[in-house]
Amino acid sequence: MCYSFYDTLFVGIFALLSVLQLMERGAIPWISIAGIGVIIALLAGPFVWLLRDQYSEQHRERLTLVAFGVVMIAAPITLGLALAFGVPAYIPPFQALIVGGFIGFLVAFITEHTVVPERLRAAQ
Repeated sequence: MCYSFYDTLFVGIFALLSVLQLMERGAIPWISIAGIGVIIALLAGPFVWLLRDQYSEQHRERLTLVAFGVVMIAAPITLGLALAFGVPAYIPPFQALIVGGFIGFLVAFITEHTVVPERLRAAQ
């Protein structure tokens, strides 16, 4: 599965829309966005590098579809349970998750292409 420039551009526009929605609310949860970005960069970066190194492209595509399916099933269930049991209001809004996730993946991508030595990079 090869992501093109247009895929990244689309997700970036989606993240920008989320930032605009957060700005419209008035208070942007910068600490939540930064925390989510750091967690995603630290977990997703090395995890994706290991997957790229260990599995063929066909297996990675299958794993991506399975992970997407799990998230699509778990997200509404989690949201429903949170609403049913009155989860505290300090959980960041969905837009903060989107922006933090995009920043985290962007940091992991830039780190791989600038800091990680060529011989340690996963084969694409």
